[in-house]
Formats: sequence, structure tokens, C-alpha cells
Amino acid sequence: MNHRLGRKAAAGILCLGLVCQNAGLIPASAASSSVTINEVCSKNTTVAAPDGNFYDWVELYNSGNSAVDLSGWGLSDKATKPFKFKIPNGTKIAAKSYLVIYCDSTAGETNTSIAPFGMSGSGETLTLSDANGNAADTLTFGSIASDTSYGQYPDGSGNFFDLTCTPGKTNVAPEGSAAVATPAFSLESGYYEAGKTLSIQVPSGTTVYYTTDGTVPTTSSQRYTSPFTLNDVSNNANKLSAERNISTYSYNPPSSPVDKANIIRAVAVDSQGRVSDVITRTYFVGKTNSGYYKDMKVVSLVTDPDNLFNYDTGIYVLGKHYDEDNSTGGNQGGRPGVPGWGGGFSFKQPWEMEANYTQSGKEWERPATMTVFDKGQKVIDQDVGIRIKGGASRHNAQKSFNIYARLDYGAPEMTYDFFDGTSIKAKNGKTIKSYTTISLRDGGNDNNNAIFRDSLNQSLVADRDCAHQAMSECIVFIDGEFWGIYQICEKLDDAYISDHYGVKKSDVAMVKEGELEEGSDSDLQDWNNLVQGAANGSLSYAQICEKIDIQSFMDYFAAQIYWSNQDWPKRNIASWRSNTIDSSNPYADGKWRMMFFDTEYGQGLYNSQNTTANYDNFSRLAQDQSDVSKMFNALLKNDQFAKDFARTMMDLANYNFEPNRVAEKAKYYSDNFSQQAADTFKRFGSNNNAQSYQNQWNTIVNFYRQRFDPAERSLRQATKLSAEPATLTVENSNSLGEIQLNTLKLGAIDKWSGKYHKDYDLTLTVAPKEGYTFDHWEISGAQLTSGSKNSATVKVKITGSGATVKAVYTNQGGGQTVKTDYPTNIKVNYNSQYHQIQFLWDKVEGADKYGIAVYLAGKWRVQTSSITTNSYITPKNLTPGMTYKVAIAARVNGQWNTTDPIKNAVTVTVK
Repeated sequence: MNHRLGRKAAAGILCLGLVCQNAGLIPASAASSSVTINEVCSKNTTVAAPDGNFYDWVELYNSGNSAVDLSGWGLSDKATKPFKFKIPNGTKIAAKSYLVIYCDSTAGETNTSIAPFGMSGSGETLTLSDANGNAADTLTFGSIASDTSYGQYPDGSGNFFDLTCTPGKTNVAPEGSAAVATPAFSLESGYYEAGKTLSIQVPSGTTVYYTTDGTVPTTSSQRYTSPFTLNDVSNNANKLSAERNISTYSYNPPSSPVDKANIIRAVAVDSQGRVSDVITRTYFVGKTNSGYYKDMKVVSLVTDPDNLFNYDTGIYVLGKHYDEDNSTGGNQGGRPGVPGWGGGFSFKQPWEMEANYTQSGKEWERPATMTVFDKGQKVIDQDVGIRIKGGASRHNAQKSFNIYARLDYGAPEMTYDFFDGTSIKAKNGKTIKSYTTISLRDGGNDNNNAIFRDSLNQSLVADRDCAHQAMSECIVFIDGEFWGIYQICEKLDDAYISDHYGVKKSDVAMVKEGELEEGSDSDLQDWNNLVQGAANGSLSYAQICEKIDIQSFMDYFAAQIYWSNQDWPKRNIASWRSNTIDSSNPYADGKWRMMFFDTEYGQGLYNSQNTTANYDNFSRLAQDQSDVSKMFNALLKNDQFAKDFARTMMDLANYNFEPNRVAEKAKYYSDNFSQQAADTFKRFGSNNNAQSYQNQWNTIVNFYRQRFDPAERSLRQATKLSAEPATLTVENSNSLGEIQLNTLKLGAIDKWSGKYHKDYDLTLTVAPKEGYTFDHWEISGAQLTSGSKNSATVKVKITGSGATVKAVYTNQGGGQTVKTDYPTNIKVNYNSQYHQIQFLWDKVEGADKYGIAVYLAGKWRVQTSSITTNSYITPKNLTPGMTYKVAIAARVNGQWNTTDPIKNAVTVTVK
């Protein structure tokens, strides 16, 4: 089913084929143009261009009553480059006439009548621009069959269908369901007050039928005859929410009505019985037109209820697969029985049972309409495919979904920044805004607890050398019924790697939980050979480092160990690589890299002893029989790996998992989603509430506050370090330069402290800001092991009970040392009789002058110079009654340190 998505289109190479002229020529502009993209063909083998070749083509149509001059107009497959093809001067298109442009990237290089770009067979976007570069029309289309076009019928009507090719001629009527125009709703999906009138425009020669329960309308459905009123339906009886057979665990559906939205689906049927595409709308009225439903993202999934709850084919129910498994279950270790629909008993654990919802693959994908709202505004409305996702969490009453955009459903991508700028291309830092798949996750093991443990964890390691998932919170409605709070997540697949790391999807190899996810069987064999060779010692450490990004591997294991993750590494482990080496792309080096997902089974979850802050995850891994655990344990016996790993884990412990940093991020979840969590708990029969949710976040924060010492002790024992760690203090001036310590980009800091062992080197690198030059390091309590004190990058090893390393700079003109200190211990006294301010401060070494610096108009300005401590000053240009930020500026080697913000500034009110 193809849809008009936003007047965009894909194109290849353009060649002027037909120019129709007429009297009454008018100048054209984008704002008033009657010229539109009328028809496109991206796989042409039957329509010859003037040179005899079979290029792809685009047809323009002038629906106006006068000819239009298209001289200098542009056609492009890239909106940011509107003139990839410029229509030649003198080109005119007559009223009610056509202009065909052929497209070919090769022919267009030498033939100026052909557009020099290729039209993608899978679909893309075309932009038609006027001579000033203003977009006159855009068309987006998907995959088109060979020698078939995608165009408007009737010409210029704005209604698009798959058509028989008619370049330069009137488009002929489409066949099948595409031949029937769809109903038009007077209201778009959105939020409305109760009592709003909704009408449906009935296409000429058709009858419109509609449903309100998510089912696909048929001629047996309600016939539309007159407008109707939208009302609050939240108190209507539950339908989907009343379904009982959706989990192997004890589950009771909600006894009271859940919040609801109005769902309207409509089709038009013509006199020949042909049925149009289904049009679906979601309306939030009354209770759902308020509160957090308008403050956050909301996802409405609408699908025929049978797609979810049919006994044979429904993807959300126990169904026939459960009964079949239950009827054949025997006594397996004396496990407790699980009652089945058929009255039999199985002796598997509940999470081990087969069910309809545990099935996977394309055959268990169902069509749905997904409408996404963000803060009350509709941002996406398209048909998609949905599947149930997860492992044991599939047995939860609230289940997770994978969402698929496909050309079969109308669009190959979901174009929206779901993650508020946090999904970033590693290669260039740009935000990713188009997705072929996303996931709606129920929290996994954290469902019915804090829900967002995994979101928190992955946000804490977003800067590490591992793939991670951007996430965002949303409320989900299914067929108009409240389905609770979810995480929108990136899906880890070949498209993810391509988007984030610039590797072609066809070059991606991915192994997940020992199974091939992307690539070929040889990729899986290569991964297994690496893991087993590292475990049994047949590969040297150098050979291992040639095959895997060892920093990625260390980051991955250090984080999982620190989290006390118990659902790993036998499960929830994945790696990827590029099968093509590209020297221009640091991620296309053929090395395996690790991927974070489903990290929540730790951090005090379930109050289990194995997830507490005191748990020794190294001991568990030492006994774990998975191949990747054996690989890690073998690597720990290598002295270089052991020290590098210890340093990496201390980097994470000191910085990424620093308790105050964690608490600040955790506060976002605890402060903003307690009511949504409580409503979700109630919806799925839990006794938990808002206080339970808050208690979970207290547990998480306390875990991180208590985790450092036990994790360090077990690390020290596992890597055979000699002694407890000592404190390293790094001093710098944030106005003069930035610091990197080991794997940590500390940035423009003033002072930072962390604990490290004396057994390994610590690497420091300084990057001075413009106007400054790094001069030397001042080092105490540590010895240089690489580089000199004047080297921008040095390695040091702690020797004392603590160590301090300080970066010292010069300005580029003077060549003398500029101390990074600021005047400190500032005291202020106000003399109201003479309207003077007395300042006292501690002097700065090397300063020859001091001055009063006042923050005015966004800059620090030295108002009074040549003052001494204990001076009484009358500040200039200050208004009585106003409050100002005031500081003491020190001049060292002719330069005032007035870079915002000045350290130790004070607030003064002028009287």
C-alpha cells in the first residue's frame, strides 16, 4: 500500500523529453505554482529516451490554465542540493500539459538534458524547486515494480496510486483497491475536547464503512451516514484489557475501566465491491486529553484484535502453542506444574513454556497503524509491522514489541527524532532521525519495578567504546486502551550499525547470544574461533587484539561486572564487526566490538543477594561455563590485559558510575514517571504503587553509592593488584585547556579526583585552548614513566599515598608561565555612607595587578584596575538597587583572567 507521505520523491537522472507550450505564459514561483510531480518510474525497461536508452523518468504536470516558464528550476533527490539538475532556460510547460525528465547518474554527467542522479529502486524523495531554490513540490515514494509508475490520479489531484506508465500522457485509472479513493476525516488524529464533531468525506460513487474497536472495516461494519460526536470513552467496558490468557504467570485483568482513546477506522467501497485502503485515526478526548498524556510521548498502535488475541494466530496470547507444549510436557526435574487451557499440566518453569507470544520470525509479524504524539502533537502516522520481542519477558502480561517500517506497509522508514538528539552517529556526531525499526520495551526483568534500570545504565556508558541503545519514555495505547509506560529503544541490527558507524548493512556481521544475527555462517565461525582460541590459549594476546577491539571488550565486561548483572553473559551478549576494511572509517577495521542491551538484572533488583552492591561478579564469572566467560578468565591471566582492564574498570567506577552523577540521572526517572509507573502497575494487576517505584530508585542510587569499595576489592583480587588504590587529583584551568585521563575525556575541568592503583600507568593528555600553549606538568606523589614534563601526553604511576598532577600553560605571546589560580577567599564589606565596596582576597602568585570585574551584558569586564587587597572601590557604571556578579580579576603577564565564569565570584547589591 503506497501513501502520499509529504511530496517527496526519489530520482535518478533526468532528461528533458517533452515540452508543451501555450500562449498566456506566466512566470512561476514555488508559492503559486500549478506544476507538480505527477508520475515517477524508477525501473524503466520499456520507455525509450530520445537517445534510445531506457532511463528512469519523472513527469511534471501543469494543472493551471496558463503556461509556466520553468527556466532555471531544479529537480533533485537531495533537498539540501535542489539544483542537482537545472531545467534549461526557455523550458515552458503548457496548461494541462506534461514535461518528462529522464534520470541517469552516468548519462547525466555528459548530457545536460538528463538529470545527473540515479533513482533508487527501493524508493526515495524528489524535490522540485523554483529558480530561487524554494521547494515547489516534494514527493516520497517506495519500491515500485518494474515498468510501473507511482503517480497522481486524476492528474494533479494529489491522490497517488501505483499506475500503468503513461509518460507525457494522462494517467489512467488504477486497478484493484488502489482504484478506490480513501475516505477523508475532518479531524486529524490528536487531542480534543469532548463534544467535538467528526465527519467523514465519502468519495464519489462509494459507501464508507467504519469501526471503533480496531477491527478492519468491511461491508458488514457500521455504515457512515452522518457526522458523530467524539466523547470520553474511558469509562466504557474494557475489551482487550479484559483478555486473561496472556501469561504463564498468575494474572488478573484490571477490574475497573482503563483509560481509553477513540479509535476510528474507515474504508470506502465502490459499486464494483472494490475496497479502498484503511484509514485509521486516534482521538484522545476527556481524561486522555489531559495530564501526562499531553506531557510526554504517546504511541497508539491500532491493529485488528485477532492479530493479537486469536487462539491460532494471535501474537499476544498463550494460544495453541501453549496448549501443544503443555499437553506434551513431562516431569522435568520435578518442577511445579503450570495449568494449561486444555486442563493438562507441564513441569517446565513458567518462563520456559512455549506460547504464541514466544514465536518469532516474519510469519509472526502483524500489520498495525502506529501514530506517535509528542507533547500533544502528532509526529508520526504510518502503517507498520509489529512483533513480540524479548526472552523470558515475553511471558509478562505487559509485553515488548518490535516495530518495523517496510515498503510493503507504505514507507521504508520512520522519520522522527524519537530520542531527543541522543541517538548520534559515532563518525560525525550528527543526530539520527530515521529508523527502519524501533522497539517498545516493557523494562524486561525490571518490569513491575523501576522499569528504567536499563535506560539509566546505558545512558551512563554512552561515551564508552561499545554500541548502546538510545531510549525515550512513552505511554502506549493498543486499539485505544491504556497499555502502560514503555521505553522506546533503538533496535540493534544491521541498520543500527550502518546508521551509527557508517558501515554498509551488507558488510555487517553480528552475533547475538551465540547465534548469527547478521552476516554469513563464516562470520559466526570466526567469532567462535576467536572466543574459543582466547579461552584455550591457542591465540596469543597480540592475535586476539588483532581480531577484537580490546578496549570495547574491556569496557563491556567492566560495566557488566560493576552492575552485578546476573542475566549475562550466557544471555544478553552481542558483538559486531565490519567485513570490509575501510581505512577512512575507524569502525570498519574488521575487529569485533561489543554491544550493550538488557542490562537491568542487577543494581539491587529483586533484593537478591546476587544483585547487591557487595556481590563479587568476578567469582561468578570464574565458575561460569559460557565460552565468553572462559575467554575473559583466560585474558585475566595475561598481565597486560589484567592491568589495562583494572585501569578501565577504575575509570568507569570513578567517572561513569560516580554516585552523584548517577543520582542526578536517576532523579529524572524518579521525579517524572512515578504516576505513570503506578498506573501501569495497576493496569497489569500488580500491588506495587508510586511509593514502590520510588523505593526502587532509592535502591538503585544506594547500590551505586555502596558499589565502589566491594567492586574495587574484587577487581584487585581478580587482577592480582598489590595494594589498595590511592587518590589521584588532576588540576587544570577550565579556561585554558582540556584534559583526558586514560579513557576519560574530563574536558575543561578545574579539579578532578579519582582512585587508582600503583600497579599500572595512568595516561594524561592536555589540549590547550586557542590563545594558550601547554607549558608543563607539575607532578607530586607520582613518577613519570613515559614522556617528559613538557609533553602534552605523559604516563605516570602513583608512588605515594596520593598524587597530584597539574597542567600549567603559557599564553602564546609572552612565553611565561600563566598560573591557573584565581583570587580566592574573597570578602566583601559595603560602606553605605560613601557607596563604596571593600574587597579583601588572597593574592595570586605572579600577579602584577588586580581589578574589579563585573559581569555585564554577557561578559566579564574589568571596571577598576590597579587595586590592592583591602581597597575601598566605587564601582563604575552600576545602577543603585541592582544586583551584580562581581569578582577579583588577576593580571598575570599582561593578561586578565576574565574568562567566564570567573571562579569565586560574589553577588553584590549596589545601594
